[in-house]
Amino acid sequence: MEAPAGSDEVEQDLFVSPEQFDGQLADLAKRGFRSIRLDQYLHAPERSILITFDDAYTHVAEKATPLLMKYGFSAVMFTPAAHLGGRNTWDAGTHPNLAALKITSVAEIRAMAAGPWEIASHGFRHVDLRKVPPELRRKDLALARESLSDVAGRPVMAIAYPYGYSDAGVRQDAMSAGYRMAFSASSGPSHDPFELPRHQVRGTDDLRMFRLKTSPWFDRLYRVQRLTPDWVKGTARALVGAR
Repeated sequence: MEAPAGSDEVEQDLFVSPEQFDGQLADLAKRGFRSIRLDQYLHAPERSILITFDDAYTHVAEKATPLLMKYGFSAVMFTPAAHLGGRNTWDAGTHPNLAALKITSVAEIRAMAAGPWEIASHGFRHVDLRKVPPELRRKDLALARESLSDVAGRPVMAIAYPYGYSDAGVRQDAMSAGYRMAFSASSGPSHDPFELPRHQVRGTDDLRMFRLKTSPWFDRLYRVQRLTPDWVKGTARALVGAR
């Protein structure tokens, strides 16, 4: 979906147009990538990719499903269970274009789960889990997994933390709630199955940056970015331009 007129910088980053997404999938297919399911992630072969979306916006399924099927890819939708059939309430007052977005209904999620989508948890409510009292947090994590498993018709075993934030308590509670893996907002390498990284593709990324973010070099560059950010950015441009 195109970013609406008047979108702020955060919103511009979060909206990827169908044309951009089509080009990205075409590029992945051309480079020999194959999509994988969540249960394959920890032991995925080379040239594998896990495509993920957050928040279960209705327009994402409408626009992305035909493109995923066109190229033979699958994707994961991390879903905030309590908000199904509603709207984005967590960005109200800060990002009006995001707050106006409709969230997929229960029936639509059930249809997505039939393919090419895999349904996973984005918490019960879209809140920073670090700030929720532990007893309530454990209930919310379990309720999200149970309710989404019922809707999807298969066990939900993965979660992406709302906002990407977690701490030791959140990770322990996610494990206790029955999840087997969890994703953060970090792009850095991690071997903790409850703090797995994701590479955010932004609406402002061009195809060269997309290729970098889906390159084995990306995690290596990220590892040194905090030490020499200018050098990393220059090297990234050189590497992508040489592909």
